[in-house]
Amino acid sequence: MRRARSGKWSLMVIRGADKNVKQFQVSKRSMIAAPAAALLAVSGCFITLQMRSAHLIGELEEQLEQQSSAWEATVEEKDSHIEELEENVAELSEHTEEMKAKLQDLYELESRLKSFIETYGGEAPTGASAPALPPAAAAAVSSITAASLPSAAPPSAGETADQMIAMLNGDEPDFRQLTAMINDMEEAMEYSLKQAKLRQAAANAVPTGWPTTSKRMTSGFGYRTDPFTRKSTFHAGIDIAGSTGDAVFAAADGTVTESGYDSGKGNYIIIKHRRGLQTVYMHLSQREAKEGESVVRGEKIGLLGSTGRSTGPHLHFEIMQHDEPVNPLKYLRLVKED
Repeated sequence: MRRARSGKWSLMVIRGADKNVKQFQVSKRSMIAAPAAALLAVSGCFITLQMRSAHLIGELEEQLEQQSSAWEATVEEKDSHIEELEENVAELSEHTEEMKAKLQDLYELESRLKSFIETYGGEAPTGASAPALPPAAAAAVSSITAASLPSAAPPSAGETADQMIAMLNGDEPDFRQLTAMINDMEEAMEYSLKQAKLRQAAANAVPTGWPTTSKRMTSGFGYRTDPFTRKSTFHAGIDIAGSTGDAVFAAADGTVTESGYDSGKGNYIIIKHRRGLQTVYMHLSQREAKEGESVVRGEKIGLLGSTGRSTGPHLHFEIMQHDEPVNPLKYLRLVKED
């Protein structure tokens, strides 16, 4: 009968030449189980390490996620602050631009005011200080200016100034509107000055200026006894006494239409004015204004005398309206002689 193989392995340990050899017997099962157990132990260690690593990784991931959330919240908060700051900067920039625009408007307003004061500060466009005219002269001035002035007038400078004062007393004055008001006021002043100049030109063209330094009349307008024929005749003007060589002045602005000599008028001058008015100066000793010349009120045009049909030194002065004689005293300003 065949003997069964032994299920044990022998292990011999030789420590040296002079040492005893030790022998160990290990069963085959143990030889197989030992490596398996070692493998299992190593595997267990790896699994344990892997689980611990996974746990640590999980904790780290959780911490990282928490930190990421905190950073995201911080970033969002910072972004919110940045947006708020950007809005504030934009608002400040807008306010800065508004202030720049207001300053520019203020400078422009100051410039317009300075220009306005320099241009109109000393003007008196209403002409309130001018002396009152006789009714006929005032009517002539009104008729002349009525045809010359525009029909629509801008608001008066006083009204515009009141509006400006009211706006300046408000909380936030609009400088652009104030500048526009200055322009309106300037337009009103220009209109008023134009009115005044037209009225002044019209007044200057009406014969209201006394033609001599003397104011003493020796004969009036209308019927009288002729000094030569002793008959009642119509006297078309007034006679003003004086001395030979006294200055004779134009009674109004106009153009000399005649400057000559006549046996009855003597040396005479006729000046044409506006609205069909003419003035006639007779018996001059000398004529200085020439035909075609423009003269102004108060300008010397000749010398008083007694040429022509005259009884002594005097000025015969007539005012004609559309070639018809009218009473000069309706136009002349009556001034007492000194």
